[in-house]
Amino acid sequence: MRKFTAATSLLGFVLSLLVAASASAQTPTGNPQTLPVTKVVLADASVTYTVPGSVISDGRIEVSSRVVGFIEQLDVREGQKVSRGDLLVRIDQTDIDEAIRQAKAGVRAAGQDLQDGELDVQKYEGLARSGAVATETLRKAKVRVDVASATLDKARSALAAAEAQKSYATITSPVDGVIVSVARRSGEMATAGSTILTVESHEVLLFKAFVSESSLSAIDPNKPVTVRIDTLKDAVLQGRIRGIVPSGDDITRRYEINVILPKDMHLVPGMFGRAEIVLGTQKATLVPRAALVRRGGLEGVFVVEDGTARFRWLRTGRVIGDAIEVVSGLTGGESIIAAPNDTIRDGSPVQVGEIAQ
Repeated sequence: MRKFTAATSLLGFVLSLLVAASASAQTPTGNPQTLPVTKVVLADASVTYTVPGSVISDGRIEVSSRVVGFIEQLDVREGQKVSRGDLLVRIDQTDIDEAIRQAKAGVRAAGQDLQDGELDVQKYEGLARSGAVATETLRKAKVRVDVASATLDKARSALAAAEAQKSYATITSPVDGVIVSVARRSGEMATAGSTILTVESHEVLLFKAFVSESSLSAIDPNKPVTVRIDTLKDAVLQGRIRGIVPSGDDITRRYEINVILPKDMHLVPGMFGRAEIVLGTQKATLVPRAALVRRGGLEGVFVVEDGTARFRWLRTGRVIGDAIEVVSGLTGGESIIAAPNDTIRDGSPVQVGEIAQ
């Protein structure tokens, strides 16, 4: 019985030592550290709507022919860069040259007929005054002149049309861009209106995205839009909304939006990215990023209460400049350590130093 009592006393003594050691570890002692503190503020923060999209060209041109003929020259290939005015396609113009020769012959014949008719009118006018020729003959001569004049106008129009066709036989690039597809090759037949090749201009690039119906009314076209391209890690592009297509998809209920991008040599159509559209502002609890401490894989701050640092877990949200949004854990107005060091623990005594702004 005595042995049991002695063992119990010894066990109680050991437990009291463990409790005291644990209390000593959880309640740091020592001289208080002087650290800068800052106030948790409630500030207006932008409400942004992030939507994925792609870079597209505003100048995608499908080059076709206005004349029918065999393709005599087509030397460009997919991926080739072209400048405005560069030769793209030349079509055999043998038929066009023949049409021009016929039109010129028609002009000469009509001109000769008009000249002959005018001479007859001059001759018959003098004879009609002397009574040697009937007035009906003079009238018919004048009618012939009118008909010959109209025929000459028609022939000249035909010549102008034939010569215009000749200019269409040579097709040049309308923009500075890149050949993205070639549908025909040299020796094949070009028909009027059929696409021969496609040129994509890089002069104006757009970011095309689709926004939800619920966010549509909150979008202000006059506000800038931030665009981040995945492959351009450090690039933050500031664009402006060119327009929103006022017709949504019946299934997704989304509306197309186009953002004009600034000129950047690294941008090419097809790149994937995200647009950050500002919908408005709302009050948000903000703390400096330097005040955050990571403990156990979670983030928190040291709140100063009655000269003691108390660690508080936080659920954070967006990064806004040098501050970070606190979703839960703080309500605003608390004093927190602005730049905690590695020696600060929960319960450490602190002395308020300078007030960080």
